[in-house]
Amino acid sequence: MSDPDRGLIAPMLATLGAPPEGESSGSWAAEIKYDGCRLLASTGGHRVPVLWARNLNVVTSSYPELVEALADAVGGRRRVVLDGEVVALGPDGRPSFGRLQRRMNMVRPSAVLRRLVIVNFFVFDLLVLNGKDLMSAPYLDRRAALAELVPAHGVGLPVQAPPHWLGLSGETMLGVARETGMEGVVFKKVSSIYLPGRRTRSWVKTLIRQRMSAVVIAWVAGGGAQRNVVGSLVLGAYDDEGVLRYIGQVGTGFTASMRRQLRDQLGELERPTSPIPSTSAHTDAPRGVHWVEPRVVVDVEFREFSEGGGLRHSSYKGQRSDIPPEDATLPEQR
Repeated sequence: MSDPDRGLIAPMLATLGAPPEGESSGSWAAEIKYDGCRLLASTGGHRVPVLWARNLNVVTSSYPELVEALADAVGGRRRVVLDGEVVALGPDGRPSFGRLQRRMNMVRPSAVLRRLVIVNFFVFDLLVLNGKDLMSAPYLDRRAALAELVPAHGVGLPVQAPPHWLGLSGETMLGVARETGMEGVVFKKVSSIYLPGRRTRSWVKTLIRQRMSAVVIAWVAGGGAQRNVVGSLVLGAYDDEGVLRYIGQVGTGFTASMRRQLRDQLGELERPTSPIPSTSAHTDAPRGVHWVEPRVVVDVEFREFSEGGGLRHSSYKGQRSDIPPEDATLPEQR
């Protein structure tokens, strides 16, 4: 899925899986997976840069500092298209998705918010350079061209190209990610071409903590002081046939303001019955459940998932406005 009329390219997607240890280590490169949100950018040709999310929604006005940085870095060239991740670094220097959420849904952030939540664009691929399509070039060639265009990882650079590694084992890379508190590792075949909008096994992502996007299908009020706000969310995900399935609940990871915001947001989407098809509806719906239209996508972390038992030890991580509901699929489908 791309939008050629607007010049927007859909990002290539990685398949969730174990590190590709069975093949020669020289066949794969490794990149750290940062806890942010996919972002693509088109700039150059003396035009104002355009930024868009994974779902092809244009988000240029949400990140004015990145627009300015891209114009300074690439503005003198013909069209350039970059693929990467927008991240917000916490006080410890690590990307924080919770912190980034304060910017994701803000169409025109104030100067105060921009100072409080500084964002960076971590670029890991170059799709178009000086108007030339590079997507059919091998990964290593694209990375080499990127290295000449975007500065390497450095403190204070709003747009930067974090490193990639060759010849290191999957376990070594996962150990690095684990020790530095990162989300995981993405392994990419050095010969892989860029396939817009395709999920491919030429890119494999391995996560330290299991994480998925899910669709909110209902909410349940809390007890005591939380009786008028969201106590827990009832979640669903789509199977490989496009059928919405119940996968469990999440009741931890919320702040008080999140619980109030979700109550107000989901209150506008309420419906009298479950959105789960009757053939697959769960029969153990909690008392006082408020069914909603399956439009809100959230991220959850969990320890394990089983077909019969759903999510175990899940924790709410935040909303995902960049992912359409139909892309929130069962873990084994990702």
